[in-house]
Amino acid sequence: MLAITCPDGQIKQYEKGTTLLEVSANFQHMYETPIVEGIVDGEGKDLQKHLTKDCRVGFIEMNSTEGYNVYVRSLLYTFLVALHQTRPEIQIEVKNTIGQALFCDIKNGIYLSKYDLADITRYMQKMIAEKEPIIYTRISKEEAKKLLNPRFYDDMAPLLAALNNDYFVAIYGLQNEKKYFFGPMLPNLGYLRAFDLLNYKKGIMLCYPNKENYDKLTPFVDQPKLALIYDETEEWGKTIGCPTVASLNQFIKAGKDREIIQIAEALHEKKIAKIADKIADTGSHIRLILIAGPSSSGKTTFAQRLSVQMRVNGLKPIPLSLDNYFKERKYTPRKPNGEYDFECLGALDLELFNDHLQRLLAGETVKIPHYNFGTGVREFRGHVANLGDNGVLVVEGIHGLNEQLSSVVEADNKIKIYISALTPLSFDDYNRIQTTDMRLMRRIVRDSQFRARDALGTLQIWPSVRYGEEKYIFPFSEEADVMFNTTLIYEFAVFKKYAEPLLQAIPHDVPEYIDAERLLSMLRHVVSINDEAIPNNSIMREFIGHSIFKEFL
Repeated sequence: MLAITCPDGQIKQYEKGTTLLEVSANFQHMYETPIVEGIVDGEGKDLQKHLTKDCRVGFIEMNSTEGYNVYVRSLLYTFLVALHQTRPEIQIEVKNTIGQALFCDIKNGIYLSKYDLADITRYMQKMIAEKEPIIYTRISKEEAKKLLNPRFYDDMAPLLAALNNDYFVAIYGLQNEKKYFFGPMLPNLGYLRAFDLLNYKKGIMLCYPNKENYDKLTPFVDQPKLALIYDETEEWGKTIGCPTVASLNQFIKAGKDREIIQIAEALHEKKIAKIADKIADTGSHIRLILIAGPSSSGKTTFAQRLSVQMRVNGLKPIPLSLDNYFKERKYTPRKPNGEYDFECLGALDLELFNDHLQRLLAGETVKIPHYNFGTGVREFRGHVANLGDNGVLVVEGIHGLNEQLSSVVEADNKIKIYISALTPLSFDDYNRIQTTDMRLMRRIVRDSQFRARDALGTLQIWPSVRYGEEKYIFPFSEEADVMFNTTLIYEFAVFKKYAEPLLQAIPHDVPEYIDAERLLSMLRHVVSINDEAIPNNSIMREFIGHSIFKEFL
């Protein structure tokens, strides 16, 4: 018998070989939503895992971030199998998310009608109704190479080659299909609820519920500007021959580190210069630039590089920090838990900010405040601003795209720029690198380098950061006049060196270890790159150090 420390703190006896699924039945009453994943000594595990030794066990439920990922992965697997069974000639590449939907591109140019989608939907519903099991096994990477057969990117074997020889790969079977996924799956399809399939561009949009209400589907809301940036980035990755992690590994192993870095950096410089040209081409119409994006998008470096390009065009960029327009601490709104809510729009003195915008655009000289974060009081330290003839205000902050922030400035006199790190890399046909994960690794490295915060601390505050993004940034992204993707196609290989040791230092007995292990499992598949060739004005330098703009960080 095994001694298992359970979620209620009690030590209970279970027979050796008992699955986590069997144990979870005794503790489901402690959770609001279905249990979808187990935790064994801090590590996330499939519910099908057999217990073989004394350990501490916990569980993850559906309405958590990790549980939600399990749900979406399993729904995608269901779709892939149903598609293969009903239309085996279709080649699918899973690309990116738009809201609560996953875009799956049809690569061989076949159009699926609404009747085809209805057939696929019925097949999925049948598997769900029958609670079709997803079978979990672990095999050596050599066995996996023989078993797996991607249909679009034929580079699963090179991807697995990056793993240590003693690494065992989790393989999942649904009906007669076996696939390799990065993360646990549901034990059977009976957990799945609402979903929808929609025609979108040259592919299919797989719609799913949000984690707060996993059995109810919300209407799909298109984001055409964001979708276009995704498409451009994907096509660029293919054009240079680097659409997957395996192809990036091959670049690095072939000694082409500098080449891939130079190409990626040249793309950034070219696109930033085009934005500066667009601003200059308006004559003197654009007097205000608003830059917004989620955490770790590289807003600081982007703003500085754009300013340099503007100077090349004869303009005089004048930075204006929103941080200095916070309301005094005693007037700052609070969250329901009593903490100060510095992220909400109400934390800013909009009246003062808009008054200063109007006066600056009218040619006046304005005394700029300084917000003392230590005392929570606004001070004046002699800083003044005046636009002059060629001056353009550059404002970078979380609410830059929200029209309420700059409502006094006419649309013709300002340009809103949304930036984010939208990675074009995928592992294979259906395992992609999520934008959120790439930003999280950026944040972990930067916090360690510059903010005296270890990886555990970053993971602990990340849910709060994400909440603010979902509430104050993403809803306004389509209001941007320009979108800029700050991702660098080589950066995943940089994190092998910087983020991996930080994540490995996280102890097993904390809840955040699950996220750390998930990120580490991704990094195991990439080869480390020599980062000496990264230029000192690169957005990557904002996170790993030695940036020419470090005084602004």
